[in-house]
Amino acid sequence: MKNMGLNIIVICFAYFFAQSMVFGGIVGSAHDFSTEGWSGGKICQPCHTPHTSDLSVSDAPLWDHSATTAAFSMYDSPTMVVQPETEPQGVSKLCLSCHDGTIALDSFGGNVGSENISGTADLTPDLSDDHPVSVQWKHQNDTAPCSNCHFAHGELFSSKLPFYNGFVECATCHDVHNSENLPKLLRKPMQSSEICFHCHGK
Repeated sequence: MKNMGLNIIVICFAYFFAQSMVFGGIVGSAHDFSTEGWSGGKICQPCHTPHTSDLSVSDAPLWDHSATTAAFSMYDSPTMVVQPETEPQGVSKLCLSCHDGTIALDSFGGNVGSENISGTADLTPDLSDDHPVSVQWKHQNDTAPCSNCHFAHGELFSSKLPFYNGFVECATCHDVHNSENLPKLLRKPMQSSEICFHCHGK
């Protein structure tokens, strides 16, 4: 009986340890800037602040980062059912406030920074060769199951790949807080194109 109790404890510990390995978080992710000298050792503050936040930003709480004013070239294709907006909007504009390369990573708290993003993370203002964002979701095909996007009765959009006011945005596929612990902060794996087939089922 004692051994059975010990076995249960070991199994529970192994289960919770495995869960901690599966689920991620911003700590240690590509968005953890706490080791950069300009961050002051803080993880959240490059984007958020507890006081004197930018109240004009409604797509993220307590926003503290400078916003991009770049002119963007948007994706365009005759195969699309709906074309993107003429400029990125909402949460995508917040993402591009670092990822378009025109605003420094350390431009927060009213400071003009100097540490610009680089490499493949720098999308530049030319988004014409990137997956479209700020595009209103319309059914692109009828092969993906309804449950991929809608809960029962269709009242709510799925939180797995969420829409934002009915639009596909950067954060539809990428989770800035890395809750799934996947490469490139993805919400679903790229393996076997799982994330693509979620919407683009064939």
